[in-house]
Amino acid sequence: MTTPDTPGRLARGTAALVGGVGRVPWLVLALCGVSVVAAVWLSATQMRYQTQRNDLISAEKECQKRWQKYLDAFGDDDDLVVVVRGTDRRRMTAAADAVADRLQRQPKLFDRVFHQVDLRSLHGRSLFFLPPDQLQTIQRRLDGMDPLLGRFSSIGWQTLSLQALLTQAKFSRDAVKPTQADRDLMATLPAVVDSAARTLENPADYRNPWSVAGSRDQAEQLREPQHFFTPDGRLALVLARPVKESESFTPVKQACEAARSILADVRQDFPELDLGLTGLPVLETDEMAASDEDSTSASWLALLGVAVLYLVVYRGFRYPLLTVGTLLIGSAWALGWATLTVGHLNILSTTFAVMIIGMGDYGVLWVARYDEERRYGRDVLDALRETAVHAGPGILTAALTTSLAFFATMLADFKAVAELGWIAGCGVLLCAAACFTFLPATLVLVERRNRNAGAEAPIIPIATGRPFLPLLSSRPKLVLALGGVAVAVCAAFGGAVKYDANLLNMQARGLDSVTWEQELIGHAAGATWDAMSVAATRDEALALKAKYEALPGVGRVVEAASLVPDGQADKVAHVAAIHARLVGLPETIPDPLASEPDVIRELLTNLRGPAVDRLSVALTAPGAADRLREFDRRLRLDLLADLHELRAVSHAEPIALDDLPENFRERYVGRHGEFLVRAFAAESLWEFDKLEAFTKAAATADPAATGKSFRTLEGLRQMKGGFERAGLLALLVIVAVLWLDLRSLRSLLLGLFPLAVGIVATLGVMGLAGVPLNPANLIALPLIVGVGVDNGVHVLHDYADRLPGRLYRLSAATGRGITVAALTTVLGFGTLTLARHRGMASLGLALALGVTFCMVAALVLLPAILRLADGVKLKRPVKVVRREREKVAA
Repeated sequence: MTTPDTPGRLARGTAALVGGVGRVPWLVLALCGVSVVAAVWLSATQMRYQTQRNDLISAEKECQKRWQKYLDAFGDDDDLVVVVRGTDRRRMTAAADAVADRLQRQPKLFDRVFHQVDLRSLHGRSLFFLPPDQLQTIQRRLDGMDPLLGRFSSIGWQTLSLQALLTQAKFSRDAVKPTQADRDLMATLPAVVDSAARTLENPADYRNPWSVAGSRDQAEQLREPQHFFTPDGRLALVLARPVKESESFTPVKQACEAARSILADVRQDFPELDLGLTGLPVLETDEMAASDEDSTSASWLALLGVAVLYLVVYRGFRYPLLTVGTLLIGSAWALGWATLTVGHLNILSTTFAVMIIGMGDYGVLWVARYDEERRYGRDVLDALRETAVHAGPGILTAALTTSLAFFATMLADFKAVAELGWIAGCGVLLCAAACFTFLPATLVLVERRNRNAGAEAPIIPIATGRPFLPLLSSRPKLVLALGGVAVAVCAAFGGAVKYDANLLNMQARGLDSVTWEQELIGHAAGATWDAMSVAATRDEALALKAKYEALPGVGRVVEAASLVPDGQADKVAHVAAIHARLVGLPETIPDPLASEPDVIRELLTNLRGPAVDRLSVALTAPGAADRLREFDRRLRLDLLADLHELRAVSHAEPIALDDLPENFRERYVGRHGEFLVRAFAAESLWEFDKLEAFTKAAATADPAATGKSFRTLEGLRQMKGGFERAGLLALLVIVAVLWLDLRSLRSLLLGLFPLAVGIVATLGVMGLAGVPLNPANLIALPLIVGVGVDNGVHVLHDYADRLPGRLYRLSAATGRGITVAALTTVLGFGTLTLARHRGMASLGLALALGVTFCMVAALVLLPAILRLADGVKLKRPVKVVRREREKVAA
């Protein structure tokens, strides 16, 4: 053994602390037990869970304030989307009705169902949607129909025919001072002649020539309920808002299960149709369920792997149980501390336990050193003090650097990341604290019990200076040459790594909700993406609608304002007059007087146009008289039907907001009378560039716009920027800590060397394998920073303890400690690569690769550099704080 220099202050302090713990182990364990019970009780009774993704972003963000304004006015709108696929529109409509009916029967699970807009209550007042000048035109035309509407209407209807119209047109055309009725007739005549020509050529081509009450399309929309179909008519949709369970990480899981059960029942009645379930709440629920299942499986696999690893390394259960116990104590303290300081966990910060298990297993390093000190022949207390002197400073530095890596995330502009950073950073420090309190006290009591039971393992003195990986450590040049080639290859492929922000690509393959979301994208790309504006007045809502419709990225705009016509007070008199004019309209009409083909041909001689020429020719064809008689019949019946329809839609009762269907009104009219304007995207916005372009364009129409697209974009931006800044800040803070510890630029660079190699190699393998960076695996950046630096710190502290006058070789204790700690982390995260959730699998892969490469760089490449540095006898050797053990008897 050698006689080292006097240990530094930090080493002496940790040795004094551990020595004190060793003298009163029962007291320390009692305090640990009480604090753990208190922490668990506190978290069980006081910890709250924020389960909404909305909770991940700070409420102070402008995006969140706009969203909250919408929620205050309209409530939550995260809907389940039932998709009905088929070719028979009638059957698809019936299936949608059946699904909606069953959903409405479960109000405790679905408080709002929306599958059709039923505007039949407005049908009788359709004329209010016409502008005043068009109402005046209708009035004028009705005045010109006095022969059909007056006291002798039966005669007028009997004489109404193509021949009569052409005769009247001849007089109107020849009139010296034509009246408005003459002009109206001449305006209508071309459509009548064209329809007559079509009918005489082919009766199936008959077209109604009358245009009495304006748009027939609008009247049709008001006559029957309008179901929701994609533009191509292949998919019918049913929207249902689920009732959320409070403080559950799958708040709509029960609703999703109920909806799928309903679809299974309805599917039996419509076997020719395909029914599926998607929508953001379903995607999130399926994602959480898959992630939970994957995490559980990964945890058991990791536990099994770690158990096997510990058995292989320690060849027993004592040290593994003590190490795991230390980690559990630190985790319990961290949970209690999180309850005290934050008070809640969100979807992201719930992963802090995984982070601590992967990053806070300092007990492995402690036990590895303690085991070696015992093998040197020291008793329990001396071995603990020596462990504190030699492993303690490295553990403290590693814990400090890792915690600072987490704390750096608090400076990121993302609430969820900041909270995770605080909880995990404190947790790592508490795990380190458990190494200096719980673990030494437990070791003293376990060793005492074994001694009293006569089961104490014999002390076998060993020679110092056992190297780790002796075959590699003796060939530093070869190791560095091969390592340099490998790093260069990885660097070449690292540039191929892309960033994929498409959240759909992170979901598990084959997930039912993902399959149906992609089906919906194929038929109505932007159906689930929108920009929403809240307008205080009807005019403001209509102005916003016009702005949105002018944007090329907007597919359609939905709002309620246009369903309440403006200027109704000025229209009432016109509508009432129209209705009064039609009160005496007959229900049936007498048979017409027959038109004569030859007479009509004569009347056509003074008219010009392609339709006139075609009609003249058709009148000479065989059977022309019969076809002409059929045309006259349909001409009269269509006019009568149009006038009846006009009477039906001319009730002079103004339309109010309360007249709109409740299911439509509650979505598009706020609690205080606000109007919602909803602009749906023309294409799918799962791709980041399209999402960014749409929200940017929508903001030009309304800077205060909100909606799923804005929230998703803000979350993606903050998450990406947050983790990138966290990684950079973590690196800067760690560099500062290392400088304070090592006080040498050369040592600082050497400490960062494993991290640099690990990141380059990780990106290279990901690029080679085609695995992109994404919002799920970005969190690996600050974690890899912490791990990579930790490994380098442990090696440099081991270098400080090297025997003078010899070329450096990494000690077996340090090498084994780093290896076991790293492999524990690799097993903890690496099992996630088996997850079905592609985001989680990519996170596991990134962390497993990063930790593995950082470990290899620290165990193989860094010792080779240090050995070569000793070999060439640098003038300024690496400056590290010397911490060597006292001289003991071999």
